Parts: sequence; C-alpha cells; structure tokens
Amino acid sequence: MDELLFVDSTFEKDNTSRYILSIQLSLDGFSFSILNLENKCLALFQSKKLVSQPENSSIDILKEKIRNCEYLNLSYKTISVIWLSKKSCLIPSSLFSETIAVDSFQLCQPLLKDEIIRWNEVKEMNAYLVYALPSALPEFLNSQFSEAKISHQSFGFYRQALNQTIDSKHPKIYIQVFEHFFDAFIPDVEQKHFANSFAFKDEVDMVYFILNIYKQQKLNTEYSQLHLSGKIDETSKAYETLQRYIKFIKLETIENISPLKNDVSNSEYNQFTKLINTSLCE
Repeated sequence: MDELLFVDSTFEKDNTSRYILSIQLSLDGFSFSILNLENKCLALFQSKKLVSQPENSSIDILKEKIRNCEYLNLSYKTISVIWLSKKSCLIPSSLFSETIAVDSFQLCQPLLKDEIIRWNEVKEMNAYLVYALPSALPEFLNSQFSEAKISHQSFGFYRQALNQTIDSKHPKIYIQVFEHFFDAFIPDVEQKHFANSFAFKDEVDMVYFILNIYKQQKLNTEYSQLHLSGKIDETSKAYETLQRYIKFIKLETIENISPLKNDVSNSEYNQFTKLINTSLCE
C-alpha cells in the first residue's frame, strides 16, 4: 500500500533544494518525510507490505518503487537514509576495526550471503554501531541519492537519548517500537549503557519484555521513567497495561501537522517521530 499521508500547502516542488529529505527503508517498505529549514514537516509518505514475486526480490521491488516515486527524484539540500533492522551490535571505539566488526556481528546474529556490514560512529558513547544491510543497496542509494548519509535506526535513537539529562540514581528507559520489534536503551553516566532489541509477537509480549528490563536491571518502576516512541499511542493495549505498573511514562508523539488523514491512527503517525527528527540528531 502506497499512501501520501499529507502534503502541506506551502510545499513547492520547484524549490526542494531548500528542503531536508529523510527516508526510512526496510524490505517491508519505505517511508519518507520532507522538512523545511525551520524543521516544519511539509510532506509524509508511506509505502509498505512490498510483496516479492518469483522474478523480482523484495530489494528489486523496493528499488523500483523508489525510482518511480516522484518526490524521491527531486533535488534536496540534505538527504538522510535510515535502514530499519533488528540486526545490529555495538563495539567500543577502542576495539573497533573492520575485521572485529564482521566477527562481532556474526557472534550476535547471522550474516546472510546477500548482506554486507556497515557501521556508524556514535561519538557520544565512544562506540560503533554495526549493522547489516542488503549488499545491493549501498550502490543503488549512492546512484539514486548522491552524498546521502546512511545510518541504522538505532543511531539517532541512541544519540537523542544521550543528549538528554542522565539520571544516575533512577535511570530512564528509552523504547522505540516498530512493527514486530522494539529497541531499548538505558543511558549510564559511567558509559555502561544497556542497549538491545526485542522481537515480539503481540502487545502482551512487548509489555513482558519491557517489565523484564526493569526487573533485570533492578530499576524502580516508581521512579525510573519510561520514554516511548514509535508505533504506539495512548489507546494501545500495551500502553494501558504499562501504565498500571510504571508511574512515569512519557510518550513521544508527532508534532501537530495539518492536514492529517482522519482514518490513520495516532500510532501510525507516531512511528514517524524519529524519521522527522533525523535532521536534529546530525
């Protein structure tokens, strides 16, 4: 399903060189936002549920859809590409090398034959974020979006959390929710951060894993704040259940943008918060 969620009345196709384009890609689909230099969102688009065919792989269909998207063939001031995947690991900067990146990644999860390793340096935590993406993707992105910055979805997530005040006595938990998994991060003043991703089948699973993080990390549900972002809103069963156990919950929502489609839920819009804020983390 392809859906242009909205386009602001001030959007000018002939002047996009003044705009900031952020794209989120996965083998399930892609989304993008277009912001002006005042960080006002001017356009939001979602393409999802790409169905591969015998003669075309998911990556081929993804590339074709990007090539045929009018908004992605315009000129922009800056372009950021976010690769969405549960598969990643962190390596301290002092130990990092290309060989260690490949070896460490494969200790955590399998590297498929059609994947390659890439990494982003997270200077705030003196570490490298290592992740895998389809080997056919970087060359395509470089040809389609010259000088685009490519990163894993956790890159901006970690940086945004690390730029907040770190509570040493009652650490905050940051969670960003996607369709079938969520990223979790607990910043630590002594650089002993907790970072992990959890696959879940349903909202009951999600709640179990979040509460288990509190238990395993010996955090107090009365004082350690839970910061939620992504595909979740106040009406979700997970949010309502978490409220019964955790006293302070902050839900990151998308800023008011108009016009919004009335048939799209808040959780659908909330999944774009990090996408829209990408330029603020660079």
